[in-house]
Amino acid sequence: MRLFLLLAVSGVVSLAGGLYFQEFNLGSSELRFIADFGFGAMTLLGSIVTVVATVQLLFGEIEHRTILPILSKPVRRGEFLVGKLLGAWLTICSFVAILTVALLLALFIREQQLPELTDETLGADHSVSYLGVLVFAGVQCFRLMVLASITAFFSGYASSSMFAVFMGFFVWVIGQLRGSLVAQWGEGFGQSVLKLLTLLIPDLRVFDLGTQVIEGAGVAPISIAGLVCYALVYTVLYGSLAALVLKHREF
Repeated sequence: MRLFLLLAVSGVVSLAGGLYFQEFNLGSSELRFIADFGFGAMTLLGSIVTVVATVQLLFGEIEHRTILPILSKPVRRGEFLVGKLLGAWLTICSFVAILTVALLLALFIREQQLPELTDETLGADHSVSYLGVLVFAGVQCFRLMVLASITAFFSGYASSSMFAVFMGFFVWVIGQLRGSLVAQWGEGFGQSVLKLLTLLIPDLRVFDLGTQVIEGAGVAPISIAGLVCYALVYTVLYGSLAALVLKHREF
């Protein structure tokens, strides 16, 4: 996909440009600024790739009727959907891997350019865990997998690709704001109902581990396992709903 290549190049260029924007750092260490810059690019551009790639891989087959010769073979619609979701996730993971390598290189290059520091100063002000960057990237793959399954659900019954793309981005925005919306609703029965309804939409902010990584706070393995399980639950839920919608759709 040309968009995939465009965003991949844009992400790498933005990370490279982050090496020269340290003066806008507002007091934070340069390495942490670059890491934060890379995490933002990974999250934002990764979400764009996820929504667009999922719509192209799934709804594109429906729109161009290329799904018909596939389903005429001994391939069930659920199997077709699983294959498309795995293809979308492979695309997503490839994109995240490209930005992760670029971010690690940017951090390594800048770290080599910094003057010699004592261990105490380096650990207090200029440390960024490379392992933490890899953990963040891995968690983002599961986060984007959830977004891909939700987008696939809307693509299953959408009448146009624009609608599927719009709904994918709409759910992404709601998922980012879900916690704040519930907190501002107030107390009482209304908040309870809202919390129940918002269970249908995953809270994507729980995957934001950038602050912990940048500040040097380790992420417990049990927390990572919990995030993976959280992502798998919503992936299976919306994947099943997408399979159900696709099963009853007429082509």
